[in-house]
Amino acid sequence: MYRIRIWGGYVNAYLISDDDGLTLVDSGVTGQARTILKGIAEAGRGPSDLGHVLITHHHSDHTGSLGALVEATGAKAYVHALDAPITRGDAPVARPNPKSRLGMVLGPLIMRLQPTRLPPVVIEHEVSDGEELQMAGGVKAIHTPGHTAGHVSYHWPRAGGVLFAGDAAANFMGLGPPVGMGGLFTDDVVQANASFRKLAELEFDTACFGHGGVLKGQAHAAFRRAVEKMAR
Repeated sequence: MYRIRIWGGYVNAYLISDDDGLTLVDSGVTGQARTILKGIAEAGRGPSDLGHVLITHHHSDHTGSLGALVEATGAKAYVHALDAPITRGDAPVARPNPKSRLGMVLGPLIMRLQPTRLPPVVIEHEVSDGEELQMAGGVKAIHTPGHTAGHVSYHWPRAGGVLFAGDAAANFMGLGPPVGMGGLFTDDVVQANASFRKLAELEFDTACFGHGGVLKGQAHAAFRRAVEKMAR
């Protein structure tokens, strides 16, 4: 497994390598296809080895380079059905959470600064909760809504268990659910907290995040401690 750092590591994408080729988790912001292709080369593989791109959710820092990567590699894209219309470019991008104070103040400005729709891309497969995806020896999709309605985390059982949490959890300024900045970019804070607790019930030695460093060694225990802290 390889971590690809984007924007100095603020945004992460991940490569899973096996005998059948490569699987990418998330595609980073717009204009980063070259960075990811460089990561593929550093892993000793070529663009045609990328067979699958697993998207955790529709936010542009996770889907921005998806279309360019699909075009460059021929890889298949996977997104939850609830996030697929935005990811495909069929529906407008979601505005920041209007229920948060920052969302009310900054939402209109953010919407003016970002494109109204994501670049068009073909989604080969719409994933569902609990689905076992047939790549890299098997990857399980776990619906973890809250940050977005169709947010999905992915559990890879190899190497002691690896969780690709996307933005259902963050490890940027401490481990926890994605409720920073008053929930500005999280659709439903209550649901996001529930999804974080759902992930803490799993067994995984390593946890990978859309934002923040990788946790290695009994990572599920750190999630459970965070859940205990949330309950206080």
